[in-house]
Amino acid sequence: MIQNVFDVNSRGHPISASVDINRFFAWIIAGPSGSGKSTFLRRLLGLISFYDTDAEAYFLDFKADEEMFPMVGNHVARGFHCLELFETVYQRFEARLDKQEQNSHNLYLIFDEWQAFLAYLEQTDKKKHKEVLSKMLMINSMGRSLGLRIILSSQRFLMSDLPGRYNFNCIISLSTSFLMSTNNRQLLFPDMEKDEVVIKPRGYGYFQLEGEPVKMFRTIQVRDEERLNQRMQELFSRYARVRLGLSTV
Repeated sequence: MIQNVFDVNSRGHPISASVDINRFFAWIIAGPSGSGKSTFLRRLLGLISFYDTDAEAYFLDFKADEEMFPMVGNHVARGFHCLELFETVYQRFEARLDKQEQNSHNLYLIFDEWQAFLAYLEQTDKKKHKEVLSKMLMINSMGRSLGLRIILSSQRFLMSDLPGRYNFNCIISLSTSFLMSTNNRQLLFPDMEKDEVVIKPRGYGYFQLEGEPVKMFRTIQVRDEERLNQRMQELFSRYARVRLGLSTV
């Protein structure tokens, strides 16, 4: 259980919302530039580090924002190196699928700017672009029981960018005005009508867990940025020597 993800309104009072990461295993985080998406993702990484104490995580940062995401190690990739690390995660998925690796802990694929990465692949290598989408569909469709947890973050998404769209069961918009666009609203919250959107300033958004209604939330501020950076680094250093199921030595 990942606790204190954000605040929701309960009879006029804010209460902290928690998300069962083992049930809601595939997340979409959307938000335009300036919406606080990177800040939210930073805090989420810290929460995963704190609450999922055995988790192993891979972070793929296509836009290479080292100021927001300063982590280092072989579980972190930036820019054009994201493709190689994505292939590593897929091999880990295959190893678990073939029972060559035990499902002893959750394995996270956290990809910031997923849509930009796909756009780059589509322009440079259409075959690889198609292959990556196929592999993501496999992970999304079969990974839950194998301990795979997916978090895709992007300024915007297209339906074609999200293989197995309706397997994603935790949907987050880091902007309220973002949902005034019919395309954005239908992709993220298809049952939400335009007149249901309440425009709020930065720091507010909407989320939906599978089987539950769309709810507004308020982000929770980080109190200690240095401690958060330490938690993020710890998360991506836990299994620094693990490769394809090989144990640390």
